[in-house]
Amino acid sequence: MKNKNKNFFDFAQSFPPTHPRGKFFYSRNQKSFNLFPKNEKGNLLPEETLKIIIAVIGIIFLVFLLTSVYFALTGAQDSKKAEASKDIIVNEIQRLNSGGNYSSDGIFIPNPSGWNLISYTSQKKPNSCAGQNCFCICKNILIDIFDRQLTECDKNGVCAEVPSMNDFGKIKIENDGTWILIQKINDEIQITKK
Repeated sequence: MKNKNKNFFDFAQSFPPTHPRGKFFYSRNQKSFNLFPKNEKGNLLPEETLKIIIAVIGIIFLVFLLTSVYFALTGAQDSKKAEASKDIIVNEIQRLNSGGNYSSDGIFIPNPSGWNLISYTSQKKPNSCAGQNCFCICKNILIDIFDRQLTECDKNGVCAEVPSMNDFGKIKIENDGTWILIQKINDEIQITKK
């Protein structure tokens, strides 16, 4: 019986162990668990460092690729929606030019939400307007420095020539759509938000 107690006491006095047990170390003076002991080197091997760097570069590349694909797909859908909205407006203008009556109910422009309906009647016009008065449906540029809005409409927007159109500025297409009024007054097309 004495031998069993002696072995137990020897074991109890040697706890916590001073030798490594797995990944972690214990010290006699410190009863808490020490993840990075002072007598263990904390340097990463060059191979491990290289693997980490390659993994981070790979993750950054994948995130860039996925966001590029996402924005390309949504941009194409918005361009199709803008083209459909442009066709609605052009059809109404053609109806008014051929002698049709003014619709006091207005025309509903459903999408693309967040884009703008912009008139160009001054000297600066998108190339797609071919020097004529026109309107464009394109994304809004918050800070229009160096004619960035004009460039955005030319590259990613849709435009339609309306030689007899008055300037109406910008009309934002809201999330739930926007109602506009198109009138022909004194042989000039006027577009206003309803």
